[in-house]
Amino acid sequence: MRAFALLAAPSVILIAGCASAGASTNGGAAAVTPANAIQFLAADTHLSSSKWHGLGKVLLAELPADVRGLADGREIDVAVLPSHKTVAFVKGDVKAKHTRAFGDWTAIADDEDALQDVAKAKKHLADLPVYAEAMDALPRDALVRVYGSSDRALDLFASIPGQLESRLLPFGAHYRFSHKAVMRTAVNVGVLESRWLAASLTPHGDGLMLEALAPHGELVANGPPRLAIQPIEPYTAGLADEIPAGVLGVVDFQLPNGAFELMSTVPAPLRALFGSDTSLPNELDAVLGGETALVVRRGSPSPEITLITQPADTDQAMQTLDSLVRSSPLLSKVKLFRAVIGGQLVVSTAQAGIDAFRGGGAKLTADPAFLDAKKQSGMPDRTTAFTYATAAAVPILQAAGVPIPKDLPALQTYVAYGAEVQERSTLTALLDVG
Repeated sequence: MRAFALLAAPSVILIAGCASAGASTNGGAAAVTPANAIQFLAADTHLSSSKWHGLGKVLLAELPADVRGLADGREIDVAVLPSHKTVAFVKGDVKAKHTRAFGDWTAIADDEDALQDVAKAKKHLADLPVYAEAMDALPRDALVRVYGSSDRALDLFASIPGQLESRLLPFGAHYRFSHKAVMRTAVNVGVLESRWLAASLTPHGDGLMLEALAPHGELVANGPPRLAIQPIEPYTAGLADEIPAGVLGVVDFQLPNGAFELMSTVPAPLRALFGSDTSLPNELDAVLGGETALVVRRGSPSPEITLITQPADTDQAMQTLDSLVRSSPLLSKVKLFRAVIGGQLVVSTAQAGIDAFRGGGAKLTADPAFLDAKKQSGMPDRTTAFTYATAAAVPILQAAGVPIPKDLPALQTYVAYGAEVQERSTLTALLDVG
């Protein structure tokens, strides 16, 4: 059953998936899952189906053996209870130590206590209007559907790999977390909280599309202090008109004033790069600000990496950057090129990165591959952040130590973005395998 806990982990759910295809909105094991479940997912595990575009087989190979044995085309539903115990539901007989029948479903858990919690439930998830509302917001043909209660909505979004931990989530980012603001709100008028979070994985063209969404926070009068989610204002990526075409990958996001100082902790990759000195948040805030982009292009002998940012004071940013580089075990050994262009700080591992940003030529907004990925994914002109990568970025990720599953189909492009749609914050990601 530890394997089922792995399946239910938010980072796995939102990337690899587990939610029902073709099931009715309130169908599946939601009819026997306790109404107070904090997370629910359901999966039709026909992973060899053409709808998975070859990615289902890759997922199947990555699953633990006991889960792989169940993933034979039947539906698997998983619920996380308030006790954080995990219960899996399948139809048919299952060989496991702790099982119990609930109608047509067989529940499997690590211990009898979790099964007893299911048995004692007087009200079920499928009975809740909020659950129906969340499921109705998802595509009907989804291979994967996920539901998170208001208690889990923030945790689910914060767990998406690549997100910053605290107030700003630059990869498809659309939530600002603020403990202090929520406490002030709680004292004065109440608490803002979202009713639910929902996510799905759906066949789309020659690939798979992940969509996650949550309604904007609502005011809960006299509620207990909780984290609130507040929409970040979408912006038009002006740097896309300056970044050269033909990039292997780009991440573009907005950094508000004092973003790092407000975080409970600096993201681990930055701590590993610069150390964990107590002054690091202030130093990063001095160097980074406004619309910021990280660009990867082909280079020789290694890929060219360029950072473009808009600090409040470029002179101070240059001085602080020098200090950060000297103290970094890695960057102190790398020759960096830098320039201030139009009030923007540009730092690159190659002079060509500076020249390409400064010079003319085709830009990202005219790149056919980027424009096609943008069109296929439905990416609007105004987002809360976006990331884009081509197939040529995969070897670079492998060289950087990023685990890439074996036997992946031929990847084409990947694009992800955050947006605000009809008073809902959304995250969309499209993986095109061509």
